[in-house]
Order: sequence, then structure tokens, then C-alpha cells
Amino acid sequence: MARQLPLDSKKFLAFLLCEITWKVVLLVALVVFREEFSEVGMSAWWFMISIVVTVGFVEIGYIGGQAWLDRYVKVAEIAKEKTDATT
Repeated sequence: MARQLPLDSKKFLAFLLCEITWKVVLLVALVVFREEFSEVGMSAWWFMISIVVTVGFVEIGYIGGQAWLDRYVKVAEIAKEKTDATT
């Protein structure tokens, strides 16, 4: 079986796109709210924190979902091997 590179995986590319996107959104927000950080700062700070927390939950869900999916596939492969061996 040929070894698959990470960039060959659609799941990995989707995850990479999400990572790049939220970092760009955070960078744009920092540039847009630059004046608010010096004057008031709290609303912009809470906005940044909400972005980071939301992305954290999404990434945890993604990683957990991938782990569950990998486990499910592995169990299905083992079950298929057992049924093939008995027949």
C-alpha cells in the first residue's frame, strides 16, 4: 500500500483551510480594532477572546470526531477480517 501524504487528504486540507481562515480573521480584527485597544479596548479584547474560544471548541470537535471516525473504521476492519477468516 502506498504511503499517503497529509496534503493528499481532503480532511487535512479542510482543517488547514480552517486554521488559516481563523488566523486571518484574527489578524484582520486586530488591524481593524487597533484604535479601540488603545482607547477602550475591552470590547475588542472580548471579541478576540470569543474568536479564540470558538475556534478552540471547533478544533476540539474536529479532532475528537476524527479520532472517533478512525476508531470506528478500525473496528469495522477488524470485524471484516474476522468474518473473512471464518468463511
